[in-house]
Amino acid sequence: MFRGIKKVSLSTMIWAITPIKSFKRPKSRLGDVLNLEERRVLVKHMLKKILLSQKKSKLFKEYMVVTEDKDVVKYVKDLGFNSLLQKKPGLNQGITEASLKAKKSGAKTILILHGDIPRTNASILKSVTKKHKTLIKEFKKGITISPDSMGEGTNCMICTPPDILKFKYGPGSCLAHMELAHREGIQVRLYRSKRLEFDIDRDSDLTKLIKKSGYTKALDYIKSIQYDGT
Repeated sequence: MFRGIKKVSLSTMIWAITPIKSFKRPKSRLGDVLNLEERRVLVKHMLKKILLSQKKSKLFKEYMVVTEDKDVVKYVKDLGFNSLLQKKPGLNQGITEASLKAKKSGAKTILILHGDIPRTNASILKSVTKKHKTLIKEFKKGITISPDSMGEGTNCMICTPPDILKFKYGPGSCLAHMELAHREGIQVRLYRSKRLEFDIDRDSDLTKLIKKSGYTKALDYIKSIQYDGT
């Protein structure tokens, strides 16, 4: 009889990876509505909300923000989370560096979630992870993608193992990831979610977020989140 051997569940070996490029000139497309400092407030608020949602879900062994900016590293540290200052620039580069660090540290799975998806909550993270667990139970490895509202971007992706494929973030990344997975014989599942598909890239996205938050003016909304202690 063997004693002391515990079954390791997928949930104990998942790392959450959140890429965010920089606080220096964030969300420049929103420049007609918000000035630089207001955009920084927005980006910090969204990042903080996502990290706290990840923590509340109790799904993850580790949380890691990957960035090119030392100011992001400091901000994340002050919140009590870990970060990785990437060695070379670029979104795909950063996520690749983070995924390899996670794997070397024992992660069996990573959940990659961008920092500009403000409707993220613990419940939706549990749901998409549950979908992925079903895939892994049957095939042992694979990816689960939650696309943006247009079905073009990859807002959230879960990978088992962490380095299962080469990352193809950028315009049309959802299709690019799916095509690459198909060519390499990797199982893929799509998970569509109103919460995960909603990202903030354009003025119209910001307008929707403001209305959903109960405000009519952008500046009133920014003031409400500036010191809210989310």
